[in-house]
Amino acid sequence: MPTYTARPLSPADGTWVKDDFVSNDSVADAAVGEMRWEWAAIGNGATLTYLTQQPHGVLRSTTDGTADGDGSYLRTFTDGLVLEGFGGGIKTRVRIPAAAGNTLANNNFRIGVDDSVTITDPTVGIWISCAAGVLSVQADSADHGDATGSAAAVSTLTSGTTMVLDTWHTIEVNWTGANGNGGPRYVELIVDNEPAASIFSVIDNDEEVECKIVHWVAGTNDTLELDIDYFEFWQNRETPEVA
Repeated sequence: MPTYTARPLSPADGTWVKDDFVSNDSVADAAVGEMRWEWAAIGNGATLTYLTQQPHGVLRSTTDGTADGDGSYLRTFTDGLVLEGFGGGIKTRVRIPAAAGNTLANNNFRIGVDDSVTITDPTVGIWISCAAGVLSVQADSADHGDATGSAAAVSTLTSGTTMVLDTWHTIEVNWTGANGNGGPRYVELIVDNEPAASIFSVIDNDEEVECKIVHWVAGTNDTLELDIDYFEFWQNRETPEVA
């Protein structure tokens, strides 16, 4: 069975933030959604839209790539978070839609808490990575190196190793326990309620990260889309009691 960490019930217990992308706020003013994400381009930036006629809020990122690596990022609380060993997690629900010309190929994203505002892998953080639909989890430290253990690509989805076009996937990362540096120790990736990968983190508890969503194209002249249903991040101030 996968490990699920408890969300804090109060700010006294820890931090819990979410965005369901139900908002009248313009997606063009660099303050997107409930969390007022900062939005900026990487090369030729994406166009953001709120999808209508949905049973829940959905943010669509459409990246019109003119060069390898074009895209955009959303971030909040710049360099304002550190990760501790009291349990926490990231959860999102995403889809690569079957819009005209959209494909898994060259369609990349990164969602989590990290320190990078480019398509380059972060040096610090815990995040979900998607390369052409192939999912993995990473946990890296600038002070102590990258995570160790099994961080293989997901192998539990319908297609074997990749997301399925036009299918919603729920992706969650949980971390529990403290490593010798004060940060999270055990990190587990859960895809569609199935354990998919696990790693041991060596992140220090003073390395700075921020909430992040990055979408980009890996090829040229591709217009590719990513739908994000919600984003959730939580971290406890101390180890919560388990009922």
